[in-house]
Amino acid sequence: MTLDITWISWGLAFLPLAILLLLMLGANWGAAEAGPLSWLVALVIAFFYFDAPLDVIGFENAKGIWSALTVLYVVWASILLYEVSHEGQAFEPLRRGITQLLPDPLMQVMAFGWAFASFLQGVTGFGVPIAVCAPLLVGIGVRPLYAVTIPLIGHAWNNTFGTLAVAWLGLKEVTGMDMVTAAQTALYAASFIWVLNLFGGLLVCWLYDRWNGIVKGLPVVIVMSLLQGGLTLGLSQWNDTLNGFIASSVAFVSIFVLGRLKRYRDPKPATSHIFTEERREADAKAQTAAPAGGAQPTQAVAIKINEDGSATLASGKGAHEMSLQQAFIPYFALLIVTFGVLLIPPVKAALGTWSFGLSFPETVTQLGFVRPASVTHFAPLTHAGTFLLISAIVGCLAFKSFGTMGEGGLGRIVSRTVDKSIPSTIAVVALIAMSNVMAGSGAVNVLAQGVAAAMGQGYGFLAPMVGGLGSFMTTSNLASNLLFGTFQQSTAQVTGLYGPAILGAQTAGAAAGNMIAPGNVLLGTTTAGILGREGEVLKITIPLFAIVAVIIGACVLFVA
Repeated sequence: MTLDITWISWGLAFLPLAILLLLMLGANWGAAEAGPLSWLVALVIAFFYFDAPLDVIGFENAKGIWSALTVLYVVWASILLYEVSHEGQAFEPLRRGITQLLPDPLMQVMAFGWAFASFLQGVTGFGVPIAVCAPLLVGIGVRPLYAVTIPLIGHAWNNTFGTLAVAWLGLKEVTGMDMVTAAQTALYAASFIWVLNLFGGLLVCWLYDRWNGIVKGLPVVIVMSLLQGGLTLGLSQWNDTLNGFIASSVAFVSIFVLGRLKRYRDPKPATSHIFTEERREADAKAQTAAPAGGAQPTQAVAIKINEDGSATLASGKGAHEMSLQQAFIPYFALLIVTFGVLLIPPVKAALGTWSFGLSFPETVTQLGFVRPASVTHFAPLTHAGTFLLISAIVGCLAFKSFGTMGEGGLGRIVSRTVDKSIPSTIAVVALIAMSNVMAGSGAVNVLAQGVAAAMGQGYGFLAPMVGGLGSFMTTSNLASNLLFGTFQQSTAQVTGLYGPAILGAQTAGAAAGNMIAPGNVLLGTTTAGILGREGEVLKITIPLFAIVAVIIGACVLFVA
């Protein structure tokens, strides 16, 4: 690329992202409004400043729209699954069942927002943990804003080795690591991810009740982090594919064991600010009415989740007649289908043979920036969207048979799903297309080179932030690794830094970046019923991401 890296070129390359952040954080625009405008700015800058021909811009937009469709398949199916559970009155039995197994409100939040979200990331990924766990947290009385924020933080650590390690395998492929380098890089990546995991647990407790929450949850955070982060570190030298799945599975089971510790076993009312007034009042009333010896607070109180994500006290027999196991049927189906396909190689291979996709030629801008030819495949039978769709169908049939889904329920489900999908679709298409235009025009390359040139050997401190930038732009650890993997590798060589440490920081930073990725935020706000409030979520998660990235960056300085 022949363009000199100056403050002007770097500033123009960053301008679409700056406008996106300014509108979402400063003006409280939703992603559906801010995304298209930022996309338009990226198109103008690509054509007039980076000399990207119209055919290059056209191909990059086509790539973005095609990639967006594969993401939207998860979005649409996730909304459908939520609406099925909502119409089938499943959230109240879920809330009631979890409060019986885990009487302590903090443990309930950690179970859904950290343990279960991490478990889903270990199996499915692609935003599913956020789409599923946000409404579950709303269902136990968590305010929608925090119901989105908490799983964003809680699931992030498992983005590299979760989803059967697809992001890690992508990094290995794009950088061409040999076996020794791969083992060394995996060791550093897992170490940095352990930092992310530990601080992720602490941040969830901090959101719950600041320092009191940390003190209260510290024993659970330590044990869970030893299991999640420690197993990830150990398995990084043994099995790539099953690493995140095994670590998150063991930890998910363990949280119910930890919930039987004396400090978490006695029923307690919810007093944290993250809970709705309805949940706190219901718990207080149940506590007052409980007989001596302590009945479970909230056991007999129903909370209805409204269309806007708010909660009100509700009545009705249907939800109370349903058991926890019955309410969880769609999620049981999700786990069974996912395991049956992804963890049985012959089944995965057979179903994966049916795929289709598009081929894109090599593109070259007038300034000489080259994007290699690519072929994108979509295998619907092994895609997370299909797993969610099947789960929604199973749930619909189950709730219909239980009698908890009223007359005309299917029509209401479809209608609400379509209504919620429209703004989500606009936002996802705009954000992914914008990132592709920036990458194809060379703007992303200018951003990364400018940072490297300014930092020199201190670049190691910013390596995780570059990975996080990639996830912010693409909503994908995998895409960030593919986008910046070779750049991080080359920068390490030029600056004399230790390559495995820099590449480990890249994928750890990309994992952390999933807590600020607008696409993930959008999934949560959609299923939690607060669509359009993405900027409010980012106001919470961006500072938390920055804290984690700085800590990992400081670690990199010592080892790179």
